[in-house]
Amino acid sequence: MAEDTNKNEPKWKRFERLACEIQKGMTGSAKVILNDSIVGVDSKVPRQIDISIREQIGQYSILVVIDCKDHGEPIDVKGVEEFAGLARDVRANKGAIISSNGFTEAAKNVAKNHGIDTFRLLDTEGVDWKRYVTIPVLLERSYLKSFSMGFKGIGPFHLPSSTEALANLELRSEDGTNLGTVKHILHSKWDKQEISHDAGVHEVVVGSGVIAEFKGVISKLDVSSSVVVGRKYYLGPLPIHVKGFENAQTGAIITKELLTDGIEPSKIERGDVPGWTEITNQEGLSIEVMLKIGYSDLYTDEPGTAGGGQ
Repeated sequence: MAEDTNKNEPKWKRFERLACEIQKGMTGSAKVILNDSIVGVDSKVPRQIDISIREQIGQYSILVVIDCKDHGEPIDVKGVEEFAGLARDVRANKGAIISSNGFTEAAKNVAKNHGIDTFRLLDTEGVDWKRYVTIPVLLERSYLKSFSMGFKGIGPFHLPSSTEALANLELRSEDGTNLGTVKHILHSKWDKQEISHDAGVHEVVVGSGVIAEFKGVISKLDVSSSVVVGRKYYLGPLPIHVKGFENAQTGAIITKELLTDGIEPSKIERGDVPGWTEITNQEGLSIEVMLKIGYSDLYTDEPGTAGGGQ
């Protein structure tokens, strides 16, 4: 149920209803009740429970009680202690508080000591409790940094002297099929994942017994290459669309579904996306990365190739 329904209800009531609907979506077969009443074991009076969850596991009856607090300020110690007393009175197996504006540090400490979970409601598409949420993402770009070429003749051979001309030397098979230039063959092998995309130096066979012609001289060659694969890293915030809860003590997001915004690596590489930074090493980051995405530069437009990037 969307939060923009039942607009005649008080805002705090819509908050409880939204929290209950989110919880139902993640609870499975358990029975979830909004605005429940349970008689306290010690108080002997009915205690109002914003959300209760009941599940029968074998011979055991499990009870979870949840308190919803739509306050303008973070929940303080008093609010946690009052709820801890309620949870103890109804003998709940677990208690949790869902807040619209978080918790003070002292409140989180007290909740942890009482075994109470503390959550903040997340609804990036809502109106009353809309939040802009991002997750830290690390992009790992693999690319061809450089390559050297080796030519071994089957008999004497005649080749150009410049590196650029050698890279653009046309090769063909013995039956006359055009194979493309040395550079094109390497790019094609890269795009088809026939060259390892791991950072470092990799030895590649470009062609065995291939034919090259230069200034009218035909040579039969074995062509090889030492390919240097580079790796670059980009760290930044990726906006997400989510309806769920954020654990106020661990920062973990709890949801049934999460959608991210689109990622355009070329814009990130150019520095056109705010918040993204190129880093030299992925080790020892000061923040915990929630998602790593690897991609590779694409050099040809041949069908059936794999990769991404520029």
